[in-house]
Parts: sequence; C-alpha cells; structure tokens
Amino acid sequence: MYCPNCGTQNNDGAGFCANCGASLTPNVNAAPMPAAVPVAALPEQKTNGLCIAGLIVSLVSIILAGTTAIIGLILSIIGLISAGKKNEKGKGAAIAGIIISSILAVLFVFILILGVSSYYKKVEEARERYPRYTTEYEETTRRTTRETTEETTRESSRETTEETSESRSGVYLTSVGNAKTGTVSLTSGKWITFRETGGFSSEVIEHEQAKDMSTGSIIGLFVLNVDYSAEDLAKSQMYSMEQAGAQNVTGARVKLGGYDAVQCYGSYSDGMILVCWFFKGDDGQMRKITVEFPTGKSSAFHLVEDGYKLDR
Repeated sequence: MYCPNCGTQNNDGAGFCANCGASLTPNVNAAPMPAAVPVAALPEQKTNGLCIAGLIVSLVSIILAGTTAIIGLILSIIGLISAGKKNEKGKGAAIAGIIISSILAVLFVFILILGVSSYYKKVEEARERYPRYTTEYEETTRRTTRETTEETTRESSRETTEETSESRSGVYLTSVGNAKTGTVSLTSGKWITFRETGGFSSEVIEHEQAKDMSTGSIIGLFVLNVDYSAEDLAKSQMYSMEQAGAQNVTGARVKLGGYDAVQCYGSYSDGMILVCWFFKGDDGQMRKITVEFPTGKSSAFHLVEDGYKLDR
C-alpha cells in the first residue's frame, strides 16, 4: 500500500509508513462526505397587475386634467393591499400612483369648485346687469304661439273673396290702441285685431294688439303696473331676448310720441326683428310698446316710430 503522506510503497498490513512514519490505518471515526443534493430553483416573484394599472391610470389623468384621478387612486390602493397579501411586486408603482392621483384629484376638485363659483358669479353679474321682474317670462319673452280673434278669421276669409277694393277697404283697422295705451295710425298694410294665446299677467292693466296680414308684423301697446324704471325694464327685456337666442341685442335712449323712452331691439334666427320701447307717461304708469316684423319689411316699425301718440 502507498503512504498517503509521502507516497512511499509499504507492505500490506503495515501500520505506519517506513519512510515518513505516517499512519497507514484509515480513520474509521471520520464522517463520510455527504452526497450532493440538487437545489430546486426558487419561483419568480410576480408583479401585481392592479398596482401597474393604478399607476398607468394616474399618469393618464395628467393628460386628462385629473378627470380619471379617482379611478387611479382606487386601483392603486387596492393594488397595494393585494400585493402585500400575496407578497407580489409592484408596491412602489402603487405608492407612486396613490401620490400622483391624490394630487390630481385635489387639483381637479379645486378647479371644479373654482369653475362653478365663476359660473354663478357671472350669473349673478348678469342678474345685476339685467334685473328681472316677476312677469318677465310672460311679458318680455317673444311669443311663438299666437292666435287671432274670431274677427281675424272672418277678415282672412273675406280677403279670398272677389270683393272690390272699395268694399274691402273697411275691413281692416285704421288705428290700434286707446287713450290709456296710446295709439298708432295704421296708414299702410292690412291690419286686424290680434291677441296672445296665453293672455297676460295682472301687471298688464291695459293692452291693445294688431297684426298686419300682408307682412305678419305685430304691434303691441301695453300699460304696466310695475315699480321698475324704464331702464331696468329695457335691461330685463334685453336679457330675455338674449336667453331666447336673439342676436345683436342693443339698447338706446330715444324719443317716442314726445316722451323720453328707452329702446331695445334684436333679431331672431327665423328672420323676425323685435323692437321694444319703455317710458313712463304723465300719469305715472309705465308704457311698453312693441313691434315685431320680418327682416326687410320695416313699415310697421316706422308706423310706431313716427306715428305713436299718447295724449299729454
């Protein structure tokens, strides 16, 4: 046998090496080397999808001005809780999503409150600019549903007959109004008595209306029992006209029948023009004079502007 220390060959059974004296007897107490055991590969840690989704939605909210920030915040919170329970990756993304979406949500709410506040401020300013009175809807809004009297129907049917011009001349009105409303001489057109379908409120204590069958123009003369000034009523009228879609709404101070009046007018999409005058008579009562006529057919306007009279 060979000596494990120096390699010298010795007789079988020898207890020690003849050359170096090293023991040739194996150590029976030495522990055997363990056999190699393969180590299994550890499973890869997953990334939580909700964490990533929350971050993505939060980042998208930056482009969308914070409108989806609440969704991003909810997804990020749920993802963070889920990742903790399942020992998954993505917690950092969830925390980032929570921070971003929280900031954007606060900014969105702030901008929303600011916008609502600004809107109501503009509405309040408009109300201060155009004060409204109780019958504004009934009185200052141009009506679209109209109705003539029974006399109108009779006169319309007469117009279709083959009467002479002399016999038909007595059919139509020559003036509209009375001592309270004032009067307008109807020197041109084919005028008949006219009334509103819905009637008027108690604040209208006197009124007269006429319609020109040839142009569709309408003249209205009203006496109002209100405490507002002519300026306030004109502003209310302009506000109502704008709300009804009128364009180029304008006001001016003019003379009507010798009185200082406030005039307002505007044009509508159907081609009709509405002109109103407001003034207080010598009896202290408010007058409202209106004329509605198609664009390009302003003869009714000139009848009122040049021919309105109210005895002083």
